[in-house]
Amino acid sequence: MSPTVSKPRILVVEDEAIVARDIQFQLVELGYEVAGHAARGDEAIELAGALRPDLVLMDIQLAGEMDGIAAARVMRNQFGLPVVFLTAFAADDTLDRAKLSEPYGYILKPFSERELRTVLTMALYKHQAEAKLWENTLQLQSMSRRVLEAQEKERRRVAHELHDELGQALTAIKINLQSRGHFQGGATDSLDVENIRILDDALQQVRRLALALRPSMLDDLGLGPALQWLGEQTALRSGLDVKLDIPRLEPRLPPEMETACFRIVQEALTNITRHAKAKHVSIALQRQETSMVLTVNDDGCGFDLAAVRARAIQGGSIGVLGMQERAMLIGGQLDITSSPGQGSQLRLHCSLRRQGERL
Repeated sequence: MSPTVSKPRILVVEDEAIVARDIQFQLVELGYEVAGHAARGDEAIELAGALRPDLVLMDIQLAGEMDGIAAARVMRNQFGLPVVFLTAFAADDTLDRAKLSEPYGYILKPFSERELRTVLTMALYKHQAEAKLWENTLQLQSMSRRVLEAQEKERRRVAHELHDELGQALTAIKINLQSRGHFQGGATDSLDVENIRILDDALQQVRRLALALRPSMLDDLGLGPALQWLGEQTALRSGLDVKLDIPRLEPRLPPEMETACFRIVQEALTNITRHAKAKHVSIALQRQETSMVLTVNDDGCGFDLAAVRARAIQGGSIGVLGMQERAMLIGGQLDITSSPGQGSQLRLHCSLRRQGERL
């Protein structure tokens, strides 16, 4: 037996009873199922939530305070339903308002059966394609999140082993060399002195590598102290004047948000150091009750953002795309503004989740 193909279910929203019955009849003739009928905007929203049709055929002019455009906007935002407008009005201002609700079609009365079929078929196809694209996007985001989590976990593990295992082994060798000189009456030969100096350099390098991989203060103390350390290290290495305005964050941000913010600032400072020819950099963090804004400004030579993105898409530097990916995975909005000779600004805006919510 061949599988039964379900008919697309259409919700009709029309306040003229005779017109509504005619539309329903035509829909049945075209092979659709009429999910329901509403005459008012608020009634249509209630039915849409309860019935979850495949598409809403909506007249713009409706009885009551809410017209079809306002109802369509609510349906799209709350339920993700595709809406096709059916109206006798073609004024420019009406069309402009209708665009704001992102309709999937616009049919002017009077209309032919062929026109109705064509618009509905294309609207349903477009909605299905967008739904598939959104599903694929969510899958890619989930994979990216797992990859970044695994990367940070591995960074944390390697940093721990460098600091605790290799660092302790080098320290033990240094102590043994120093002890040998002590047992020989306090005299340490020149070879041991040189070996101790080499060990000191190696220990410092191990500590730097461990901190670069995953600074322990990010896990132990939070984002503020970690950014303070990052700014100081950047200033020390590059000679930049780095100013920070980072308030004490209580309670702390979620761990994944702290990590994303730290890595975004780290990448931004790396790019500034390498390319911007800047003298001054400022890093600021503002936390409000339900949101957080992180900014990084420099007075460097600036860059062509469109050109940078084009190179990244072609396989070049992916720093900007990487920052945007991290921002997206924590539900943030990353905006970068720059132009040659005008410096640059990075602005990350994130909504703070409530207790128990997942990002």
